Amino acid sequence: MRVTNNQYYIQMLRNIQRPAQDMLDIQNQLSSGKKINSYSDDPGGSAILEKYKSTKAETEQFLRNIANGIVWMNQSEAALSSVEDNLIRAKSLAVQGANASNSRHERQDIGNEVNQILEDVLSMANTSFNGKYIFAGIHTDARPYIETRNNEGHIDGFGVSNDSSGVINRGINEGVNVQINVPGQNVFNLTDGPLASLMELRDALFNNDVDGIQNSIDALDTALEGSLTARTELGARMARMETTQFFQESQGINYTSLISEIEDADYAELSVRLATSEAGYRAAISTSARIVQTSLVDLLT
Repeated sequence: MRVTNNQYYIQMLRNIQRPAQDMLDIQNQLSSGKKINSYSDDPGGSAILEKYKSTKAETEQFLRNIANGIVWMNQSEAALSSVEDNLIRAKSLAVQGANASNSRHERQDIGNEVNQILEDVLSMANTSFNGKYIFAGIHTDARPYIETRNNEGHIDGFGVSNDSSGVINRGINEGVNVQINVPGQNVFNLTDGPLASLMELRDALFNNDVDGIQNSIDALDTALEGSLTARTELGARMARMETTQFFQESQGINYTSLISEIEDADYAELSVRLATSEAGYRAAISTSARIVQTSLVDLLT
């Protein structure tokens, strides 16, 4: 079969371009550190890679939700713990104040301490974290519990700015949501919660009302039980969040490894391939130069 000069040149060009393209591809992989730099490099691997990356991104979002939720829950737990300590102290003062041997003046002094406890519990009810009120239900931008005061500056009543019974959830896994807040209504309700109970005790002490002091002890027990119940439920949800956090962290590590296996370049392998392609490229250039230099006289001799 007759081989024309045009066929020579086309084949020479192909022989030069093939190793040159290989070197360019290898250089791209070495510089980026990735085997797949475009979908055309490996369509099948690219599809799997996108799926893994999407799942890893979801895992990272779940971890952010969990971290945010745990911090919120820790703030709630600390506030409830403080409320309970205050209620226990107030009950001790109530028992002391109910003692018949106390004078009016002594009960006034005890009442002043209870008044400070009331102020502290109100502060806990209005605890904020990152500018959000944690016991305000879903209305976290507004201070949930509003007090009124008499001419002496003592609290003489309470109100709410919004419904504080709303629930805030965070997604921690596919289709799984966990409540991160303690609705204020569950603990600080204005009927028999700590605010009303403490104000009742304080007023009974100020008024030297022994029967009122005795009655307030049961009210304090009810308020304390409500806080303990809320904190126990909160603790169970926190344990679930921490368990899921460990699982999601493991998932993130697994997907990082899977992505690396598909995407990351093998520098040792690429170095060998680059040397091979470079040798092929040089051989193609050398051979082509010899063919092109061949003249008609050379062919006739």
